Amino acid sequence: MKIALIDLRESARGCNNKDKAGTFGNASHGEDLISRVYALLKWNNVDMPVVHFGYLAAIFRQHGHEVNFYDSFPRDEDLVIMASSIVGYDEEIAFAKKIRRTGRKVGFISAFAGVKPELFLECSDFIIRGEPEWAGIQIAKGELDPQGIVESPLIQNIETLPFPDWDGFPIHRYGYFPVLKKKPLLSILTSRGCSFDCSYCPYMVIQTEKWRSRSAKHTVDEIEYLQRKYGVRSLAFRDIMYTQNKKRAREISEEILRRNVRVEWSCETRADCLDEPMLELLYRSGLRVIHLGIESPKDEIVKKSGRIPIKESQQEKVVRIAELIGIRIIGFYILGFIDDTPESMQSTIEYAKHLNTPLAQFDVMTPYPGTKFFTQIEDRIQSYDWKQYTTHQPVVRLDHVTREQVLDYKNRAYREYYLRPSWMAKHGPKLLFA
Repeated sequence: MKIALIDLRESARGCNNKDKAGTFGNASHGEDLISRVYALLKWNNVDMPVVHFGYLAAIFRQHGHEVNFYDSFPRDEDLVIMASSIVGYDEEIAFAKKIRRTGRKVGFISAFAGVKPELFLECSDFIIRGEPEWAGIQIAKGELDPQGIVESPLIQNIETLPFPDWDGFPIHRYGYFPVLKKKPLLSILTSRGCSFDCSYCPYMVIQTEKWRSRSAKHTVDEIEYLQRKYGVRSLAFRDIMYTQNKKRAREISEEILRRNVRVEWSCETRADCLDEPMLELLYRSGLRVIHLGIESPKDEIVKKSGRIPIKESQQEKVVRIAELIGIRIIGFYILGFIDDTPESMQSTIEYAKHLNTPLAQFDVMTPYPGTKFFTQIEDRIQSYDWKQYTTHQPVVRLDHVTREQVLDYKNRAYREYYLRPSWMAKHGPKLLFA
């Protein structure tokens, strides 16, 4: 059987990173000059592969099938599997209809198709709901002829999966400039799921709160495989919360050092899952960038939105230690929480400026369908135009601020943060020339 895997990139206005936001995907745009510049830099320089496609390619090839990757129209494959997204779904549907007219079988994976299959079934033969690897294995073995909604349960032991096969993927295109500058760059999953289970987290829709991990040996085996086969010099560790088990994270770094593997990498985690000795060890093993979910300094606001708050002192401690060691922090902040006020949003901006990390990203609270948060606040949702669910547009009615105010504070955040002399002097030259 010939199989096509498609991450559609035909349109300039659609989704530009389908692996982000728990496979809902995201798009980059802004309303004023600074937020537009930030969005443009992301659009042109941050590009990640769909990790599940790497696994599916390996599974199908392992069973003797031919697999080809496309970001546009496929050639003559029998089975076509497309990655869905929330902001580019209409383009994906129109594209799938064109393929079906050639008489081929078309299916979708990823979170949005799974939670809104009614949108995709009119243009496809099947939707794989959940992590797609189990269904991929059954299809590859000839034990499943996918039709309609295919429930794909979690792989409990993720070490049973083959390493992702990136042959034929545009590896030269993937990158995370300016924070990981060395190419080739690829993504790696050392665990799936997250026990913190924040109610608004889009990753919970597919991966769930059930944490499943790989051993240090198995993880570093893959890193060496990626270096041998693809010459990888940078890795984006795509775990939802990489250091939620500190012991395992330390073991991976110790194994990297023991084998003398040289690679730069990034991860995402929380400040309360880090400490100084750990940061030093992770840095020695190649960690150069941490995506740190800070969200808001107001404990009660984040707690009511389903997140366990983190002490400001711990966040600041981690930021300062990382800075001294040489690890860059990208701070993630959210504006437009249910209980946000103009004062609390300004305090978030001031807190971000106080931490003064090399990069800061300010998003608007977005209730992704399929999350607990979406169900909890559904009576507040003002728009079901899914293309607005970009984390840049307010779609929820708040009690204390208007939609226009949330947008104003988001744009203000980018202006106030990046136009400060203290930020430009400290971080600007390093990001551009280091």
